[in-house]
Amino acid sequence: MPSNRSGVMGRVRCLAALVLGGAALTLPAAPAGAAPPTTQEPASYVVVDAGTGAVLAAKNEHQAQLPASTIKLLTALAVLERLPLSSTVRVSARAAAQPAMKISMTEGSVWPLDHALHSLLIVSANDAAYALAERTSGSVESFAVDAQATAERLGMQDTTFRDPSGLDDRLSFGGGSRTSAYDLAITARNALAVPQIASTVATVTYEFTDPNGVGRQLVNHNRGFLTTYPGATGMKTGYTSAAGRTLVTSATRDGRTLVAVVMGTWDDTGWAGYLLDQGFATPASASTSGAVLPAVRISTADARIAAFTGLPPALGTGTGATPVVAAEPRAVASGAPAGSAAAPEAPADAHRTEAGRAAEPVAATTASGTPGAPLGGRLSLRNLAIAFVLVLGTLFLLRRRAVRRQRRRRLARQRALAEARRRRMIDIVEYDEPIAPIRPMPTTNRHPSRRERLPAGRTH
Repeated sequence: MPSNRSGVMGRVRCLAALVLGGAALTLPAAPAGAAPPTTQEPASYVVVDAGTGAVLAAKNEHQAQLPASTIKLLTALAVLERLPLSSTVRVSARAAAQPAMKISMTEGSVWPLDHALHSLLIVSANDAAYALAERTSGSVESFAVDAQATAERLGMQDTTFRDPSGLDDRLSFGGGSRTSAYDLAITARNALAVPQIASTVATVTYEFTDPNGVGRQLVNHNRGFLTTYPGATGMKTGYTSAAGRTLVTSATRDGRTLVAVVMGTWDDTGWAGYLLDQGFATPASASTSGAVLPAVRISTADARIAAFTGLPPALGTGTGATPVVAAEPRAVASGAPAGSAAAPEAPADAHRTEAGRAAEPVAATTASGTPGAPLGGRLSLRNLAIAFVLVLGTLFLLRRRAVRRQRRRRLARQRALAEARRRRMIDIVEYDEPIAPIRPMPTTNRHPSRRERLPAGRTH
């Protein structure tokens, strides 16, 4: 009997443990009054409402810092602003030589842009960042100029864009980029408005076959946040020894989406979750700082092409037309060995190795020596609309002038005819003059009087 009782009690304990474990998994987020983490406080952070742009909480939000790989969100925006997702990416020697974290692209291989974008945002591949930059603008140097223009167009004021991967050591381009938590929030808010980015950063695992026929499985570096925080929807991790850990996160609850950015803390996920909890506890109509992010302004190449093909055939590309996109990468300095075919294994997404430093070329230049500007970025729907309006305006003015000229001629003829009828004269019009003069001449259609003598041989 005691053995039966102990068995029953054991089953009860197991059942209770299962119930408590299930309840723990479904517990709501920490309440607004919960204490902050006891770990290192971030050097800067910001929490914003992605729908309204309202800043809900902030600390040193405009302090420019090294962002590590979180800058890859801005890299993705600058790429998709200039290239359609259907593009392909040829890998250069410089891109293939980038250190871990990498996807091991091989020199000369041609990747679908979609696969390169997933590699950039899911496993933070540095070789993908360089390959995308070169495909978009011709070189990493030119891409830095284009990405800086994108940042300023979106309303960022604290950002200096240099290296597209977020690397910041002595061999990175320009010593690395700098940005603020506030500008990263602007980046995140615009990224959420781009379906290709929003769906990618929310993906935990992604499988595809690379150009060499090797099957790949990418596991998101942000999976800790994606799989544990209620309502998590993405975004991007970052780490270098100089920047420390940085993190951009987003979450949605009850139709409300918030973005939290933390920089300079080892407990990036813990602090991001705490800040999001405080944000969701704040009413949607409230803004503790009164600051509001700039409106979403991103315009992707795919969105412009879709709008352009919707125009009439005389203006749109039509079903058989080829959209204008950025040029393939121009020649760059070579000499770096190609990357291996192994799957990514590095623990940190922007950590350089000594071998990587030795393999990376010091500089690269375009074939012409001048930075190439992407042609796709110049052609916008707005410019086409302006040209269309100007053409219509010109045609309208010319038509109105012709109508007025015809009206003046018609009135002149009517006046001349009326005058001729009044004077009983016949009008002779000479048409070799712009407005023909009226030359009256006497009429002879009258009968001679009976007292007049007709010429010989003529009778009435």
